[in-house]
Amino acid sequence: MTASATMKYSSIKRAKSRSKAIHIALITLSCLLGLIFAFPLYWLLRGAFVSHSEILARPPVFFPEQLNADNFKLGLERIQFWRQLWNSVSIVVPYVIGTVLTTSFAGYAFAKLKFPLRGMWFVLVISSMMLPSAVTLLPQFSLYTSLGLAGKPALIIPAFFCAGGNAYFVFLLRQFFMTIPGELSEAAKIDGAGHFRIYSRIMLPLIRPAMIVVALFSFINCWNEFFYTMIYLKTEADYTLPMGLYIVNGMRIPNYEQVMALALVVTAPCLVFFLIGNKYFVEGITLTGIKG
Repeated sequence: MTASATMKYSSIKRAKSRSKAIHIALITLSCLLGLIFAFPLYWLLRGAFVSHSEILARPPVFFPEQLNADNFKLGLERIQFWRQLWNSVSIVVPYVIGTVLTTSFAGYAFAKLKFPLRGMWFVLVISSMMLPSAVTLLPQFSLYTSLGLAGKPALIIPAFFCAGGNAYFVFLLRQFFMTIPGELSEAAKIDGAGHFRIYSRIMLPLIRPAMIVVALFSFINCWNEFFYTMIYLKTEADYTLPMGLYIVNGMRIPNYEQVMALALVVTAPCLVFFLIGNKYFVEGITLTGIKG
């Protein structure tokens, strides 16, 4: 073996060793960051099963001596759980359905339809992302009050029809629609299909990952919503689960273990839906910026 070949072999070996070291360092860093970000979830689980004395102990108890499931029973007895669960579901379901339908309509129109000033309208939609929701709160509340919708209907009825106002979802779905070749819709038009048939029969099955991402995000946003529910809902019978959790947390006698148990119950649906749709969530975020 010549000297040049030996040097080339050694340089390749050093490069592979350096690449392997960097790879191991990145994996270690990722695991460390994962543990850091997962620690609050563990602390929530730990707090939901410890006793009252253990949760107040200093230094803190990281591993409870005995799992105490009574915290869930006692915490749920402090609120109207089934009523508030129904309130949350009755608001979330129309919001998610309305968001998926209206944003997919808008995304398809901006991606596939030709109409005057399409670019300008899209820029206006995207620019609305910079508008804080608190700016529209007062006129929105005034409108719903004048229409007699203040209260729970102000969250249920407009949720279905006005949920498409989320510009991020419109942008996300537009990006997906633009990755679909135009030849598919052209071939469907030759066969006599209209825009709605192209949208429902061809486009929607192809953007299923994006639709699941939109449904997942909208579910989490609406399920955890606290600000608007505090504004519109006036009676405890109309409260959602996050509001019920707020009631228990604000009681004069601190029962932090019961608050932790209720927080775990309120958080569980979001965790379950995220784990179910995790594959599509990652795929949707990855494919968003392919084209356009």
